Amino acid sequence: MSIVPPSGRPEFEGFPAYFEAEISPYLKEKEAPRQAAVTNYFILVGSIGALAVAVGFFAPLGPAKIQIAFLLGMAGFAGATWLLNRTRTDIAHGLIERVCAKLGFAYRLKFDRPAYYEMFKSVGLLPAHNREVWEDEVEGVYAGAPFTLCEAHLKYKSSGKNSSTRTVFHGQLFLIDYPKRFLGVTVLKRDQGAFNALTKPGKAFSRIGLASPEFEKVYEAWSTDQVEARDLLDPIVLERFQELERLYGGKKLRAAFKDGKLIIAIETGDRLNMGSMFKPLEGGDRVETILKELDAVFDLIDVLLKRAEGRLNTAFSVQHVRSGA
Repeated sequence: MSIVPPSGRPEFEGFPAYFEAEISPYLKEKEAPRQAAVTNYFILVGSIGALAVAVGFFAPLGPAKIQIAFLLGMAGFAGATWLLNRTRTDIAHGLIERVCAKLGFAYRLKFDRPAYYEMFKSVGLLPAHNREVWEDEVEGVYAGAPFTLCEAHLKYKSSGKNSSTRTVFHGQLFLIDYPKRFLGVTVLKRDQGAFNALTKPGKAFSRIGLASPEFEKVYEAWSTDQVEARDLLDPIVLERFQELERLYGGKKLRAAFKDGKLIIAIETGDRLNMGSMFKPLEGGDRVETILKELDAVFDLIDVLLKRAEGRLNTAFSVQHVRSGA
């Protein structure tokens, strides 16, 4: 079975043949380990589950036996899931790495906090957190623009007797070399109403009035250079950000122009992944899903950087810059 690329972009040229030659054999090779991992998962879950039920009904432990049975069941489920995910990680790394290699991109599945984290944190694009997971980093060049994207899962665990853990950010971070020169730092965030004063990135920043009341209702902008910021955030650029939110489902986009790059944080959840371990690997569905996600990244870069040909008689959309898609 071959695959159907998500668009006619030249980057996807030759992908069906590459899939048959390089990716399909890899998926066939990994099908046996996948099946073994799934079988072991059900055996372990079933065995621990049966033991937990036995403890809950028959153990001579008094009222505590229900709590012990529950903890035993949870521990068994967690252990089985960890073993399953270990195989999943191995398969996913090889699969996505092969897809990215055809596009000329570098890929990392799991890694420690990246150096560019500080760029996002320094301008307030990421919330306070004390737990973090980093994965699915892709680096490459598209349409002449070097870019990096990765997924971050950030959590905050409170302290004290009734401590709890909550997700504060789960989404993608993008860094894209910006073609227009700028020297200051400009930050764009979603409007927070009465809480806007709390979103100020730092003492050196001042609030920027945006081009129209429509944009003022949606965004709040701060910059270290008022004149430069108004040039960077002209009406078409702001329309591009709105189109980007539509492409990604309006997930609290925030962005900054800093150190020659446009950096973006958007709460997308988990997007670039290999899919379920409980389905056979063979076939092209998984690769087509990954390619659709990368196609969305290409749309993102086109929306942000590509020149729109002709006069815009309607609101800016991805169709104004999409070619061959």
